[in-house]
Amino acid sequence: MKELLTSTLMYRLTKHQLQSRKMRRGHHKGGRRSARSGNSLEFSDFRNYQPWDDLRLIDWNVYARTSKHYIKRYLDEQELVVSLYIDCSNSMTTLPKKWMFAKGLAAALGYMSLSSDDRVGVFPIGSDSHPFMYKKGKAFSNRLIFYLAGVKPNEAPIHFSETIQKMIQPNSSVSILISDLLEPLKKIETALKKLQAYKQELYVIQVLTEEEMIPDYQGDLELIDSETKAFLNVSMNSSIKKQYQSRLQEHTEYIRKFCHMRGIGFIQCNTASSLDEVIFKELSSKGWVE
Repeated sequence: MKELLTSTLMYRLTKHQLQSRKMRRGHHKGGRRSARSGNSLEFSDFRNYQPWDDLRLIDWNVYARTSKHYIKRYLDEQELVVSLYIDCSNSMTTLPKKWMFAKGLAAALGYMSLSSDDRVGVFPIGSDSHPFMYKKGKAFSNRLIFYLAGVKPNEAPIHFSETIQKMIQPNSSVSILISDLLEPLKKIETALKKLQAYKQELYVIQVLTEEEMIPDYQGDLELIDSETKAFLNVSMNSSIKKQYQSRLQEHTEYIRKFCHMRGIGFIQCNTASSLDEVIFKELSSKGWVE
C-alpha cells in the first residue's frame, strides 16, 4: 500500500473531492450537496406552502411572526458513481515507473472519492485481474489500494480503445480513463464517443514518461514494439528525435482538440511529476478536484 500512496498524500486526499459539472445522481445517498431540495439536515431556504404539501413541514415559528405559511427546504445529498479505467496494455506496463504511476494515480483518485462517500469501481482494461466492483465509503479505501497494488497486466497484446468498449459502465456519474493513448486516433475517437454517449462526465488522463516524451537514445538501435513485438532498426540522431517528438506532439494535440470540442476533460501527465503535483495542482487547476 505504501508503494502507491504515502500517508501524507492519503491525509490530503481526504480533504478534497472529485468534481462533476453534470452531477448525475447515483442510486444512493452520499455526502455531496446538490442544488435540488431533499431531506437532509442542512437547511437551504424557505418556500411558500402549497396545498399538496405535508402540514408537518410548515415552520410554525415563521407563521407566528408573519401569519404566512412557509415550508423549510433542505439540500439534497447525493453520491457520484466513479468508474476508473486503467490501460493495462503492454505499452503501459513495460516501463515499471509508468505502470506504478498509473496505478498510483488511480489509487489516489479512488481513495479521494471513497473518502467523500462516493461509489467507486476500477476496471483494469486488458488485465486478467477481476474488476474492483463498486464500493462506497472510506472503509473500503485500503482494500482499493491493495487491489490496485495487485493488478497484473496481461502479456497478450490488446488495444485499450477497443477493449474498453466492452467494459463501459453506463450508470457512471464520472468516468476517468488513465492511458498513454498511444494507439490509432480513430480507435481512440470511437471509444471516447461511445463512453460519452451515456451522458456521463468524462476525464482522460494521458500518462507518458520523460523517456517517451524526450528520448535520449543514441546510435544504431534495434527497437521492439511493446504491443506487436515487431523489430525496427533505426539510427537515432537529432533529426530522427525531432521527427518523433513532432509526431507525438501532433498525436497528443489532436486528442486534446477532439476532447475540447466534445466537452471531455483532458490532461497529459509526465511520470517525472509527483502524484501530489498532478492531483493538487494540475487536476485542481482544471476544476476536476476541489
